[in-house]
Amino acid sequence: MSSTVKNANSLKNSGEKYSALSFVGNDGFLKHQLAPTAESSDYWNQWLEHHPDAREGWEEARYLVEAVRTGLSDYARTYLSEEAEAYLLERILKTNAEASPDEEPVLTWWKNKWLVSAAAVLVIVAGFIFFIKNKQPQSLYTEQLVELGEKITEKVNDSSQPEFFQLPDGSAIILAPKSRLSYPADFNNETRTVYLSGEATFDIIKNPSKPFYVYANELVTKVLGTRFHVKAFGDEKDVEVTVQQGKVSVYRNEKNDNQDLEGVLLLPNQKVTFERITEQFRKTIIPEPLMVEKNEKIAPAISFVFDETPVTEVFERIKQAYEIDIVYDKDVLVNCQLTAILTEEPLFQKLDVITQSIEARYEMVEGKVVISAKGCQ
Repeated sequence: MSSTVKNANSLKNSGEKYSALSFVGNDGFLKHQLAPTAESSDYWNQWLEHHPDAREGWEEARYLVEAVRTGLSDYARTYLSEEAEAYLLERILKTNAEASPDEEPVLTWWKNKWLVSAAAVLVIVAGFIFFIKNKQPQSLYTEQLVELGEKITEKVNDSSQPEFFQLPDGSAIILAPKSRLSYPADFNNETRTVYLSGEATFDIIKNPSKPFYVYANELVTKVLGTRFHVKAFGDEKDVEVTVQQGKVSVYRNEKNDNQDLEGVLLLPNQKVTFERITEQFRKTIIPEPLMVEKNEKIAPAISFVFDETPVTEVFERIKQAYEIDIVYDKDVLVNCQLTAILTEEPLFQKLDVITQSIEARYEMVEGKVVISAKGCQ
C-alpha cells in the first residue's frame, strides 16, 4: 500500500464531518497537493467519488494550502488562527524538504529573492510562535503554583514506572512517568484542588460538600467522586480527560464566573480531547468501553443472554451496563427481536451483532451511540 493511500485512510471517522483542517493535517493530502503524481491523482479522484460529503472540505483545504504556501495570509486567516497557519506552514516546509532532489521544487515562488527573504522571516516567526505555544502549557503549571503564594506539596515521578500515592482525603492517584502533581496546604479544608503537569489516573473519595478540581494546563476537571484519567503533557498537541466511573465536568482554565456552564459533561466510557491548535473540544466514546462496576446488592448483574428479546430491551441493558447513551427510535424497532448470547463480546462487537441481525447500523456522535434502522416486519 502506498504512503498516499495509507495516510488517506486515517481520514476515516465515526460520523464526523470532513473538515478542511482534517485534510491539511493529513500527510497523504499534503504530499498530493505539493507534489502530485499520477498515482496520487487517481487515488484522490476515486476517494472523492466514494466520499462526496468530503468534497467541500477537500476543496477548502486545497485553497488553504495554496494560500499558506504563497503567502496569502488574509485568506488563510479567515479559516485558521495564527498558530494553526504557522503549524500548516511548518508541515508544508517539512513535506517539501522530503521531496527527492531530482524533483522540481514544489515551492517555485522561492526562486524570487524577495520572497525568499519574506519566507525566511515567516519561518522564524512561525518557529517563535510554536516555541511560545509549546512552552506555554509547561509554564502554566508553574505559574499556577506561584499564584497560590503558599506552601505546596509536590509529587514528581522521575521513574520509568507509574507511581501510586494517596492524597490527605484518601483519594488515590496513579502518577505516570515524567509527570508531577501538586496540592496546597489547605487541601481538603473547603475544596480539594490539585495541579497536574503530565498524566495521572484519579480515584476520588466521594464528598459532595467538597468538590474535587484538577487543573491540568488549559483544562479544569471538576468532580464530586469518580474514577477518571487526565493526560496533559505540555509538549503534546492535545489534552485528554477520560471517565471510567461517575461523571465529571471539563472546561477551559479561564478566570470567569460561568466556567461550568461552558464545559463538557463526561459520563463513563467517554473522553474529551481539547485540541490546542484549534482550541476546540471533541467528545467521543473510548476505543474499548468497559462495563461500569456496580454494587450487586443495589443493581444485580445484567444478563446478555437473549431469547427473542425485544431489541429495545437489549439496547436498554447495554445502556445500563456501560452507562453509554444509545439513541434509537422505539416505534421503528417495536417489532425487532434478538436471540443471541453476548456475554463475552466487547461493546462494539455486541453492537455489530445486534445491528446486523436487524439490518441496521450505528455511529458514534458526541459520545453517544446513534442507531439508524428501517424496522422489522
